[in-house]
Amino acid sequence: LAACTADQDDVVVIAVSSSTGRTSEAAAINWNKRRTHIVGNGPLRKMNPRTGIGFASTATSPCFTVSATNCSFVNISIAQFNDINVLVEVTAAYNTFDHVHFQGIANATTGDDTAARCLLITAAGENIFSNCTIGIDTIARSVANASLEVTGSCPRNQFINCDFPIWADNAGALALIATTGNCTERFLKFEHCMFHNASAVGGATNMTIMMDTGANGNGTVILDACGMLGATDWADTFTNLYSINTPTVPTQATAGFMQVLA
Repeated sequence: LAACTADQDDVVVIAVSSSTGRTSEAAAINWNKRRTHIVGNGPLRKMNPRTGIGFASTATSPCFTVSATNCSFVNISIAQFNDINVLVEVTAAYNTFDHVHFQGIANATTGDDTAARCLLITAAGENIFSNCTIGIDTIARSVANASLEVTGSCPRNQFINCDFPIWADNAGALALIATTGNCTERFLKFEHCMFHNASAVGGATNMTIMMDTGANGNGTVILDACGMLGATDWADTFTNLYSINTPTVPTQATAGFMQVLA
């Protein structure tokens, strides 16, 4: 990052150097140069790319902040296996994350902390997350923490073909928290995403809900052909939650229509 110049589309390439391929960062990183990018040069993977960024216990929360616009992050994992609550916070708009695995809440103590987040979007809109994995399912989560939280004014963020793996040992664990004013401004869209708590086959606890959506988001949460397993219901509040062919197979009568989830 120090060698990059903003606004000229410099690219940082992470090369595989070990079995994990991740760097070892002692301090948190603030990615603050517009139109600068990170690309992993290993095989393209949706889950656990063998190129990425790892953080030591000396890093602070959030470990990785994206505070510049128009940046791309491709084929990398971002990981923190120590007791640090927030892995990645995005505070700027118009960024693209493609084949990025956000390996947060990866410590047993963090899994017991309500402030733990794999990905936090704060007052940032029009970011695209494509073919990403948000979270892991190897550390038990025993409180109402979340794989993803959106807070502040966050219009038109989109998650496309993303996976949300969870291993809950408490029914209060969540995939999404979206409860503050304007956090889903206009819309927050999930397209062809999988929300999976290992309760069915992995001995985890069935979650009460996947999403805490509240009623103050000032926009809609749209589920487009998404699926979930390991929770009793999609959400606590259905006021602003809509589906396109979710969760049932579309029929001739319903195909192409947006339906209110109930």
